Amino acid sequence: MKSGYKILWTDHAISELKETIEYLENKWTERELRRFSAKLDHTIELI
Repeated sequence: MKSGYKILWTDHAISELKETIEYLENKWTERELRRFSAKLDHTIELI
């Protein structure tokens, strides 16, 4: 579902997301990371 809006990520938001992913890569399995990524993508699409 496309809303016509474009999400603009701030430098800070991108940095925080990278840090979060790096942390999760050390704590979670590959399967969990893929599921997280899919859920994040879906949530962004909803916005």
